[in-house]
Amino acid sequence: MSTLKNISLNLELGQTILVGKNREQAQITKIEFHEKSGEIAINTTKGPRKALTFSLFHDDELQLENPADRYR
Repeated sequence: MSTLKNISLNLELGQTILVGKNREQAQITKIEFHEKSGEIAINTTKGPRKALTFSLFHDDELQLENPADRYR
């Protein structure tokens, strides 16, 4: 792992992301910035989350029911 010097993250309302251990699809419904703590929180169709506790969803990725099917 290397140390980053800069990171940019663009989130949009309605964007589809993957959340939870099973990487379930959810849509972003609200983005909140808490000035006192500096935290960014997002509300999704699967419940609230802290920023960077999700995976990005790419339309071009093949989404299979069983991840092992990708290698068969």
